[in-house]
Amino acid sequence: MPRVSVVVPIFNGVSYLPAFFASLQNAMPPNCQVILVDDASTERVWETVPDLAGADQVLRFQNERNLGYAATVNRGFAAATGDVVFALNTDLVLQPECLDAMTSLIACENDVGIVGSKLIFPTTGLVQHVGVALGNATKPLFYREMPSSHPLSDRTRQVQMTAGATAAMSRRVLDRIGPLDEVFFNHNEDVDHCLRAAKLGLRNFVCGDAVAHHWESKSGPSRFARVATADAVFWARWGASVEADLDRFVDEALDYLLDQYPHLQGLPFEVLDLSRGPDGPLVVQRLSRHWLGIEQRIRHFCQMNNASDRLWLPLLLPHWVVDEPVPFIYLVDGYRELEENDLWFKNRRRAVGDEFVLDLAGVALHTSELPPHADRETAKPAEMAQ
Repeated sequence: MPRVSVVVPIFNGVSYLPAFFASLQNAMPPNCQVILVDDASTERVWETVPDLAGADQVLRFQNERNLGYAATVNRGFAAATGDVVFALNTDLVLQPECLDAMTSLIACENDVGIVGSKLIFPTTGLVQHVGVALGNATKPLFYREMPSSHPLSDRTRQVQMTAGATAAMSRRVLDRIGPLDEVFFNHNEDVDHCLRAAKLGLRNFVCGDAVAHHWESKSGPSRFARVATADAVFWARWGASVEADLDRFVDEALDYLLDQYPHLQGLPFEVLDLSRGPDGPLVVQRLSRHWLGIEQRIRHFCQMNNASDRLWLPLLLPHWVVDEPVPFIYLVDGYRELEENDLWFKNRRRAVGDEFVLDLAGVALHTSELPPHADRETAKPAEMAQ
């Protein structure tokens, strides 16, 4: 077994530290070095850190002033002596197999750069992260909020970028890529690191067998310091040289949907465009692979001034639309915007039967699969339609 170094940057978040360290002790491989670096927390974080008796070595460092995430991780990287080096956020709850699965992937694949894990929201059980895509000057977490039991969320796949909440790489690769760029402070340092690895010909992955629950951004308001600057630096550095790959994941989702519901392929869909994000045209282009000319069958109902995180279709659309005999594809920023439309979709099933939702994170779901009232009786996947 390779020796593993786990770098843990700490900044506040004392409420989440006990659960994190308990999960780390259960996931820690043998012969493990743990490096704790506190970034001048204002909370009494050291009092929450257990002995970590299962670790081969525990190092503790204290920044005299707040240096930001990138600099704090780099201090840990410099002290790491393991063959495989991890950086882990402290608002995680790791599944016991998480670190071993990521380590095994590094050992089994060739030219591996940075490996991330599947991340799940602790509150909803939905997918938070299975990789980061590039869109039209966007960096969406593709399949975000997809049901975590969905087969597409369990795949180990090569990606351009993975989120840094769980990141692993060999020591050799870390030395080759170099440390995180501290100009980013708390934001984009992870995806920049991934693109630097890819530029060297290395392959980044998200390991589908490595799972952690992630509370996300729980270190306080300073977590979002200098975000605008970090975005400007990121796009100035990479905007002209990277290629959008969100289309790849939209294609994957549509192919899976059509495998489950093959009869959708022949339906004369129209698109009800309720999206506001810049990736709408890219997603519609992928629809045209399966429904020729669909770009000419789009109705735009964009609600730019809608402050709600839910879209109530009976209030947004003309009243007669609910009875129209044409099936719709609902294009939205995130599919959960449509969750509170139970009566609408029941009426639509009576009118046309089959419709589906496609969002700008690439999630494609038949409307019968929308929570909270999933109804499989009116439209059955291919393996159920006997």
